[in-house]
Amino acid sequence: MTTYIGAVFNNGFVTRLLDLSLRANTSEDEDFEHEIARLCWSMQRAQGASWVLPLATAAATVDLVAEVFVSSLRTRLPAGFEERLSLAAGGRPVEEYLSDAASAIRKLDSEIVPGYGELPMAPWEVSLAFPEVIDFKYWVETDEFETLDECLWAGFDSMHPGECASRATALIAQAQEDLLLFPDPDVLRSTLSQSIPWVSRNVLLEIVRKGNEHLAELHGVSGR
Repeated sequence: MTTYIGAVFNNGFVTRLLDLSLRANTSEDEDFEHEIARLCWSMQRAQGASWVLPLATAAATVDLVAEVFVSSLRTRLPAGFEERLSLAAGGRPVEEYLSDAASAIRKLDSEIVPGYGELPMAPWEVSLAFPEVIDFKYWVETDEFETLDECLWAGFDSMHPGECASRATALIAQAQEDLLLFPDPDVLRSTLSQSIPWVSRNVLLEIVRKGNEHLAELHGVSGR
């Protein structure tokens, strides 16, 4: 097996699948198919990821792993891969585990992926979906300024001007998405607080407000 083919087994979708399977095997609160559903909707919610790696291709990649595992190429799998695969299978035959995983992905590709009301976000999903909100931690928690407004304004000012088009707009959008996805304050906090300890509707609303003020005053971009 050439080096670049071997990398398929150590990077990207296959690695994420094994990691999540291990997580499900070691936690009474997690379910194998639920973790696959979370992985699939994380791909679907990011248009770039969905365009580069459709779920049908992801399922085919898992099928490729199964085919290699029972072929003469098995001896050329990357070091440690078989051990990780066996651990991910959780005591089941590896071929059965891979077949079930590929089938679950194909099923999700042809059906509507469960919503967050049915299957709450896991902390790893929060980190993937809202990185700018998480990275804004310092400006929410700092005691460098007397008021929250001053802290948030300083946070946006720290991105100005070079990162306003990328990071500032992403921060505003992610904060707004949190508010729309989780309109109930208790649900918002229970879903996000493990990854974003300071999170609340009021703070997110202030981030959106101050961010839009920054864009309007310093970039001439009005939300109206």
